[in-house]
Amino acid sequence: MDARKVSYVDLRRAADGVAVIPMGSFEAHGPHLPCGTDSLLVEAMVARAAAGSDEGRVVVFPTVDYSLVEWARPLASAGVAPATLLEKLADIARDVHGIGFRRIVFVQGHGNMPATQLALWRVWSEGARAMYVDACPYAMAAEQVEQAAGQQVGHAGLIETAMMLAAHPELVDMSKAVDGPDDLWGERFAFASLRGRDGVFCMPSIASVPDGVIGRATAATAELGERMLEIHASVLAELFNDLLARPVPPEFLEPFVKDLPDEAGN
Repeated sequence: MDARKVSYVDLRRAADGVAVIPMGSFEAHGPHLPCGTDSLLVEAMVARAAAGSDEGRVVVFPTVDYSLVEWARPLASAGVAPATLLEKLADIARDVHGIGFRRIVFVQGHGNMPATQLALWRVWSEGARAMYVDACPYAMAAEQVEQAAGQQVGHAGLIETAMMLAAHPELVDMSKAVDGPDDLWGERFAFASLRGRDGVFCMPSIASVPDGVIGRATAATAELGERMLEIHASVLAELFNDLLARPVPPEFLEPFVKDLPDEAGN
């Protein structure tokens, strides 16, 4: 269900389902892809996932298009400050909760996860209790993608370009596609202990990715893109169906208070 296309009556009646908030960006994606690539791809994944779920109970809210794009501003991108994004996401979560939803999923099409999780902790601590989920299909499907494509998703590279060829071929200009370095830090990055390693984060430099492309965009095909979209949509559909399969446990809705033993130690 597209929340933008139904009345408030239909929306409130669907509040026993799952509210899904896609998150994209307005960010440069090389010379061959549009600046709305992150938003367009996460919308395509969510639409397919909703179709593979109990669709009437998966309610897709408008996409969050402005996000954290500071690193890509030299290539023409527009976004918001980290504190602004946190406030915006907290506001959205509060209002979706206010409609009556108690299963609320933010789906990441861009690297906003720390801001999203902070926003969700914030509304939780304020008393707007629900099952809040921060879901990144790229991370959820990473192993399947690597098995199918031989590599992970790279910014504007092979897999993102392929998915855009499958979802929006009219917006892709392969005559302008270029290949970029294999990762966000570039070949001259000297700090091996920091390079693409789980558990440690190093702020990247756009100078290492002068065209905003990571990986072999020129090798992309629509056939590969179709497979990649299906893999990412399937992990989201599994999540949605799991959330719909049972009631929200009361401990997600009510504050927990630890009972103290009596003076006798019982």
